[in-house]
Amino acid sequence: MSFLWEGALPFILVLGTVVVLHEFGHFLAAKVFGITVEVFSVGFGPRIAGFTFRGTEYRVAWIPLGGYVKLKGEIAAEDGHTPEPGELMAHPRWQRFIVFVMGAVFNLITAVGMTTVIFMLGEQEPAYFQEPPVIGSVAENSPATQADIRPGDLIVSFGGEEVTTWSDLEFEIMLSPAQTKDVVIQRGDDRVSTRLTVEADRRNANGVLSLYPATDGVVAEKVLPGTPADEAGLQGGDRLVSVDGTAISSGRQLVPMIRASTGQPMRFTVLRGEESFELTIVPEDVGGVGQAGFNLVELVPTVTRSYPLAAAFRLSVLKNLEWLNAIYKSFELLFRGELPLRAFSGPLELVRFSGQAAQSGITSLLKLMAIISLNLGIINLFPIPPLDGGHLLTITVEGVIRRELSVQLKERMMQAGLILLFLFMGAILYFDISKNWFN
Repeated sequence: MSFLWEGALPFILVLGTVVVLHEFGHFLAAKVFGITVEVFSVGFGPRIAGFTFRGTEYRVAWIPLGGYVKLKGEIAAEDGHTPEPGELMAHPRWQRFIVFVMGAVFNLITAVGMTTVIFMLGEQEPAYFQEPPVIGSVAENSPATQADIRPGDLIVSFGGEEVTTWSDLEFEIMLSPAQTKDVVIQRGDDRVSTRLTVEADRRNANGVLSLYPATDGVVAEKVLPGTPADEAGLQGGDRLVSVDGTAISSGRQLVPMIRASTGQPMRFTVLRGEESFELTIVPEDVGGVGQAGFNLVELVPTVTRSYPLAAAFRLSVLKNLEWLNAIYKSFELLFRGELPLRAFSGPLELVRFSGQAAQSGITSLLKLMAIISLNLGIINLFPIPPLDGGHLLTITVEGVIRRELSVQLKERMMQAGLILLFLFMGAILYFDISKNWFN
């Protein structure tokens, strides 16, 4: 039941909404041009209920993963008889082109609209996202330490791409798994060049960070009973200021220190409320590494930025252009073999993302809807039958040669496109299963 409420239902809401809006784009254009829409279905499969109005059956079906519209006369008859006025093939190519492209147009409108609402409501995010990528800490014995990247360094460019914010840098690293990239650093008055090898996440094959922004410190979130930290008097909520005189700025700095200090006293300076004091913790040996017995959390400042309608709309357009560039770059790297197919997400991953977004709040859910809507619109424009892009390609070719392609050729193209799509989706589903059950 928890999977249903925390994953499946949010996924149905997210995917169903963006697919139905996509289909509404086709429906609206068809109605404007006088093309008969025989069915507008919310969901797939057997019909649950519905009604007919002005020649269109509006129905709800059992599989709530989107919907579809059925246009009258989508394929010309083989015998060559003249199509009836309400049939799709009775209309000029430019009208058919608009009908098929309007699904993607509505996906874009949906993404811009939802992102505009997000900017108006205000979305909480780490403050460092929009700050220059100044290194606060580096993971011990990581590729970043091997590249001699140090705290205080400012990353100027990564892989030949200029980076001005942490958001830029994280995006470039995410799309560079198992690759070695040129990095330019501003260190004081000097420009330093180095090469950084990006590790690949074992689960989803994305590039992972080994360098991090500065935080506002470390807090002991929970102290486990009977552990060295508990016996030393550490309490949940205590802020860890320093260890043996060394200031603590991140958990990535503190954890290796504890693991390397089995049986050795560590003198912590602790801030509890307004009171500052010292206590000594002696990490115990657990599986060959030191353990103190507390969970920690880093203090990351957050900001919430909200804007009036006009400014929110402008920022929404810019944000969606950024996402479009990210989608384009992802597929470019995939086709160049620099980003594995495993890095892409399928339905099982979307179930997980939807559940997390729903628990995080309305802005997170709207953001996920906007991103999926944009991806759906772009993917549907791929020139592969039976996607909208396949229809657009066919119409364009027919316009160039000034005649209709044969029904037999269109059927062959449709079969080839379906095989390609099934293979692609099968691979995505395989990686989804392996990421969620075999990692």
